[in-house]
Amino acid sequence: MELNRSSLSKEEKLKEIIRLKKQQKNVKKMVTSTLKHLTLILVAISMLAPFFWMLSTSLKTSSNALAVPPQWIPNPVYWRSYIEVFQRVPFLQYLLNTLYYSLGNTFFEVVVSIVVAYGFARFKFKGKKILFMFLLITIMLPGEITIVPGYIYWVRLGQLFNTTFINTYIPLILPAIGGQAVHIFFMSQYFRTIPKDFSEAAYINGASSWKILWKVYVPMSMPAIITITISSFMGTWNSFLAPLIYLNDMEKFNVQVGLAMFQGINGENINWALLMAATTISILPIIILFFSMQRYFIPSNKADGVK
Repeated sequence: MELNRSSLSKEEKLKEIIRLKKQQKNVKKMVTSTLKHLTLILVAISMLAPFFWMLSTSLKTSSNALAVPPQWIPNPVYWRSYIEVFQRVPFLQYLLNTLYYSLGNTFFEVVVSIVVAYGFARFKFKGKKILFMFLLITIMLPGEITIVPGYIYWVRLGQLFNTTFINTYIPLILPAIGGQAVHIFFMSQYFRTIPKDFSEAAYINGASSWKILWKVYVPMSMPAIITITISSFMGTWNSFLAPLIYLNDMEKFNVQVGLAMFQGINGENINWALLMAATTISILPIIILFFSMQRYFIPSNKADGVK
């Protein structure tokens, strides 16, 4: 009986030790999870605070925009700034210009990037590695160093054809026909993850390389294509330096150049409420596009084809 009691006590002690260890482990997981969530909440607040302040300032009067102490909740709520945005400058025209510029640029960049990436991913040809290395080198070069040579190029090209390309959208949209190096690299890496069985099966059934691209690879790569489309559209919509250099006519300005005009309307006395209202309007299309397409970023339907 004493042996049984001693053995039972040992078993109970062992169970108690295991229970305490599990409890400590659960407490540690809960503390770690809480700290992670608190950190993410603080990061989210720090990122959303500027947007909230922008929206709040756009609903204030010009005198309350720089009030001390600052007002996070506008009092009174002043909606007039959103109307004045379109009265002070042709802001609607700027939005339409930017839409035209962004859609044209995005279309050429995405289509050409897909075609070039398909060639790098699925074909073998002489000098392929050298060309791909050159592509990677162009990614490392900052775009600012090409501004002056690019401007000189378009000026002299216009002189050659006895015309001018300055103050037109041609220097802004036409270079997109060459594709975007980052998007080409991204799509080529994505195409390489697609099993060759799909293209081989299509080739056996009589499909050409061109048809294999558009009927097989493109449908299976829609998440990646949507990603580069949104990236290209956002980059073009937010571009400032190139339109500022090439466009001289006020009616041809894009949104970003138009926003800069609000800083000079009243000289040194910037109407911050008016500027924040214009900024809010300018980012709405990007926010709508991003959140409406966000679900396509990560998922991929390649698994469906494998199954």
